[in-house]
Amino acid sequence: MLSSLFLGISFLSFISPFLLYWFIHGDDERYVWIISGPYPFSHFGSGPFQLWMGIGFLLMSLLSAVISLIFSKLHKKAEGY
Repeated sequence: MLSSLFLGISFLSFISPFLLYWFIHGDDERYVWIISGPYPFSHFGSGPFQLWMGIGFLLMSLLSAVISLIFSKLHKKAEGY
């Protein structure tokens, strides 16, 4: 069960940078509304900030996939496969 949970987290973390980019840049009025907000929203228009957020999401996706794989192997080992 934990393997499936971490695999799901991995998938959501992998698609998050794309969804975040669409959310920020999908509409000009929404973009202005977002970047006029308080920190961290005020930095969402910054390229380096978006890059680091994307890298963070992708690293979290990779880490979750590895954890999922570890739990899967432990479960198979416990069942004697």
